[in-house]
Amino acid sequence: MTFTIAQTQTTPSAEFRDGCLSIKGKSVPFDHPEMYEIIRDRLQIYGQNPEINTMIDISLTAINAVSKRSIVDTLIFLENLDKQGTHVKINWYYQPEDEDIMELGEILQASFDLEIDLKTST
Repeated sequence: MTFTIAQTQTTPSAEFRDGCLSIKGKSVPFDHPEMYEIIRDRLQIYGQNPEINTMIDISLTAINAVSKRSIVDTLIFLENLDKQGTHVKINWYYQPEDEDIMELGEILQASFDLEIDLKTST
């Protein structure tokens, strides 16, 4: 399964291929971001026959409260997928000077029973 979601002025791009999901860009929509619903819907289909390992790369340059909730909902799904036997690894990228994105990654790392690695973007 593969899918691509184009970046907009307020939402990041997303690309899923061979068990690897990449989310990159700014995530500051004013209301419920449909792109995260699309991601979760596609991941549910993927979850019916997942790869043994699933890799998620999240590299956001800005995020608002609406997006935080959507990311948490997505991680809840991924945590359940991990508990069902698929190893899920998340790489959470942040700019070295962006303490807000780094701290959000730390909160997610402490809140979920998932392998979440915090990495600085270059």
